[in-house]
Amino acid sequence: MSVIFINPKVTMENANDAIKFHDECAKLLNQYIPGVKYVLNISQLLTERICKDDIFVFFTSEKGEYSQQLLNLLKRYNDKESRIWAVAMENTPECRRPPEPVSNKQSFDVSCRNENRNPLKNNIKAIAQIFARKIISQVLSPLYRDEVLYFISHRRIDGEIIAGKLADQLKLLTRERNIYRDVVNVAVGDDAQEDIDRNLEQSDVLIFLQTEEAKNSKYIMKEICYALLNDIPVLWIQIDDALADDLEIKPAEKPLLSYTSEDFNCKEKLVEIAEEIEEKCFQLMMNTSNQVYTYIEYLTDMDNGDSIKIQQTKNQQFAYEIQYKENSKDIYGDTIHRHYVQCFGRNPKKNDIEVFVDDMKENEFYNNNDKLFLLSSHGKRDKQIDKKICEENYDDYIANIQNVMGFHNTSKNKKIIISGAFPDCDEIYKLSLLEAVLTYAKQIIKNGYTLVFGAHPTFQKLIFDIGKLYSADIKYSIEMHMDKAYEKDYDLEELNKQCTLILSDNLQQMRENMICNNEVLAVICLGGKIKDDKSQQGVDIEVELARQAKIPVALVGTVGGRSSEYAAEMIQSGKWNNINNWGRELNEQLFYNVNHRLMSKKILDKIEIDI
Repeated sequence: MSVIFINPKVTMENANDAIKFHDECAKLLNQYIPGVKYVLNISQLLTERICKDDIFVFFTSEKGEYSQQLLNLLKRYNDKESRIWAVAMENTPECRRPPEPVSNKQSFDVSCRNENRNPLKNNIKAIAQIFARKIISQVLSPLYRDEVLYFISHRRIDGEIIAGKLADQLKLLTRERNIYRDVVNVAVGDDAQEDIDRNLEQSDVLIFLQTEEAKNSKYIMKEICYALLNDIPVLWIQIDDALADDLEIKPAEKPLLSYTSEDFNCKEKLVEIAEEIEEKCFQLMMNTSNQVYTYIEYLTDMDNGDSIKIQQTKNQQFAYEIQYKENSKDIYGDTIHRHYVQCFGRNPKKNDIEVFVDDMKENEFYNNNDKLFLLSSHGKRDKQIDKKICEENYDDYIANIQNVMGFHNTSKNKKIIISGAFPDCDEIYKLSLLEAVLTYAKQIIKNGYTLVFGAHPTFQKLIFDIGKLYSADIKYSIEMHMDKAYEKDYDLEELNKQCTLILSDNLQQMRENMICNNEVLAVICLGGKIKDDKSQQGVDIEVELARQAKIPVALVGTVGGRSSEYAAEMIQSGKWNNINNWGRELNEQLFYNVNHRLMSKKILDKIEIDI
């Protein structure tokens, strides 16, 4: 695939504004697409090989007059069914209508795009960026799509008017943007929360309007939490210098943009705000998507030419075929030895999945491979699409390839405890708690430690599944403790296949057997019930046992329940030395930071130092 960008001087007499448009496009394109061909002399293209996937960009003439050489070139690209995009700088019929043989194709109308902007300002840059993003969405479709969904998270009591004005202006300026705000988009009679959750899941950027009252909304906190846990970029916008210290969950270190309420009442300022937000949203999306290169590099580095071969496919973006020896163990099935993987940097949408399935079934990849994967950081664990195709996340897929290769971290013969349970609180915390358990369990097992936990029916399956994927010896990697009072509820023989099972005569003995052990390096508290009688709170009992055994305790504060409450009490007292020697900064990060992947790494790094 090539991008050919014809200089406006080739077709226009007065090309001043067009040259500015061309140069602004080039600035953005060159950041993301290598090898764009900027052409001033058409003869340079006469011997070029033309492909169906090529994008050919040219500027229409003010008078509708073109050289025969250009017309011949347009015909060649048109005959090859290349994508031909015309840019019309003026609103005259002669300029808007491209020449034959592409006269039926819609041009990108710059003058029309300029209608909703301040005519006294130079709008060429903003409009050129819109056009350049269209090209990027075609060339790098697994990383960026032009039709995106912005989810505006705001408090109605003091943010509704601002959100409404912003949404209307974004739609006017971009046209390609879908804007979601609950007061407008939820249809009468629909389940409001269900509709909000569905659109949040599909959103590409969450725009958080931090007004003064935003800190009091559990729904905003829920939306921010979901976005952070699911790698949805968050654009944090501060309104009227609203204080961030009281926010239960912070999406970043500080707001990215800041405005006053009055700014949204001024038409000219509102246009500038919308353009600035649009540019920042694009940057956030691309920064998030570019993580795909790290995963691809990690994946391709596993090719050893012997037990496993990884080869990039021809004419497919970010797609690879993976083959390994037939006696290898694949978590996805005993007879699976050939994979096709399509890597995404963004959140794949329903249409992406449908296109992927249709494309695969029409070519040899579907028949030549045992299983086909649509990979992304958003992918749900082994989500089946059809009998051969499924979604998957990078971490779990790479872990499977490592298993195939027989690669596992060296066992450290040390234990780390996960302590906690679902708290009686809002669903926001239950979502975060599940994500935290998954993340901490993965990191503990991946790094060669034994994960120790008390039998919890919800956590068991999650942890056992992680053990199968990330552990070479599941009996070593997972140790589960259980009060004998509950053994009648389980198939003990089956449990013993999935972990090292240790039974105790009562709950207190179980806790002592877990914690009072020389091999235990740390206790990580996640959630936990809050009770009127604090002496009956499991987290408190286990923290006290850890203190007596001189074992450091981590209190994760972003998952609700007793661990959050306990962490808040510690922040007030500042007596962190009572539970660990990690210092105020790390402990407060554990309280505020919802990025469990980062925090689990920091804790394990600290434990490694202390061993």
